[in-house]
Amino acid sequence: MKKKVFALIDCNAFYVSCERVFNPKLNNRPVVALSNNDGCIIARSKEAKALGIKMGVPLFKVKDIIERENVIVFSSNYTLYADMSRRVMNIISEFSPSIEVYSIDEAFIELTGVKVDYEFYAHKLRQTILQYTGIPVSIGIASTKTLTKVANHIAKDNESLNGVCSLVDHKNLDRVLEDTHVSDIWGVGRQLSKKLITSGVFNAKLLKNSEDTWIRKMMSINGLKTVSELREISCLDLEETSATRKSCCTTRSFGRPLVNLEDIEQAVTTFARRATERIRGEDLTASMVSVFLRTNPFDKKNNYYSNSSTITLSYPTYDTVHIVKAALDITKKIFRKDYNYKKAGVLLSGFYRKGTETKDLFSESKYRSPNLMYAVDQINQRYGSDTIQIATECQTGKWKQKRKNCTQSYTTQLDKVLLV
Repeated sequence: MKKKVFALIDCNAFYVSCERVFNPKLNNRPVVALSNNDGCIIARSKEAKALGIKMGVPLFKVKDIIERENVIVFSSNYTLYADMSRRVMNIISEFSPSIEVYSIDEAFIELTGVKVDYEFYAHKLRQTILQYTGIPVSIGIASTKTLTKVANHIAKDNESLNGVCSLVDHKNLDRVLEDTHVSDIWGVGRQLSKKLITSGVFNAKLLKNSEDTWIRKMMSINGLKTVSELREISCLDLEETSATRKSCCTTRSFGRPLVNLEDIEQAVTTFARRATERIRGEDLTASMVSVFLRTNPFDKKNNYYSNSSTITLSYPTYDTVHIVKAALDITKKIFRKDYNYKKAGVLLSGFYRKGTETKDLFSESKYRSPNLMYAVDQINQRYGSDTIQIATECQTGKWKQKRKNCTQSYTTQLDKVLLV
């Protein structure tokens, strides 16, 4: 049986790299990007890592380092990052007909049967992505997807490899696995790695050589698949087509606590609109709408309150106005006065592929024309995501998140394009 070959392409410090594309002065300087509401650090340049700034640490905990070392801080610009991701994935798909987009900054491709020098091929792909988008990537190549993750870590850490590491037919794979900590293995989470270390299994080589019966008992059948992949037995195929999603959730923490129902309704309307736009882009209709509200669980001065509720629609839809109306009905139902609300969210579920839902003679006529929704989407894509909004959104925006250091949408809005 022919051995499979996979490659994992992973963008280096992706959010930071996107910012550097449009501001080269940031190169070779410590740069970090923040999560929603400017809370935690979710991307770091290698210079920021060298200063000891950890991933996921709250900004206030490293404020001294930030100020002392003149670290550049950015609020996350998800519109920019999503568009840059699309550009990178389009280039990867031109190099390989088989691609699995794993996350916003990662993709697997399969090279089984492709008669090329794998390392030369990877360097060419890496060079093309850098030339066309300005985004540096690291590429790991191996006979299983789990081993490509190991190879990718090496490609990132070892600068002498120039961003590419191949473990295909590697002469000393056991040595590589011996140098791989068990917590760095794809599919081994924090809690499981603690259990394995307690049992004396602290690197990938020890895990690979463990008995199958013990692995199944400790890690279940999925863990056995992971270990088989460390043994160069491919158990995880490329997932080129994603299954219909189970749910679509839009949730945000507010920039400051909200007390009034009107302010919360504005936020919920925005969340419902954006979630609906997302499922419409995937040709899905939703039959259930859920909303949750909660106060800050860490605020000891005020009483805690959390509640949620769900409505089942009479007919599955991707009509923004109808879904917003359902979300606002739920909000009025679960809202309680005299609380300082910190977070809300809208969850859509019960999906059908457009055209496969059961028709309802009495309800169908209530929904707006699909052409109207299509026109709204086209206008928002062309002129900016919030060009056309629901009337409830057009208020003061007290709920808006803190985004003190957010850059422009350089690639998605004509008036923001850089002039040369």
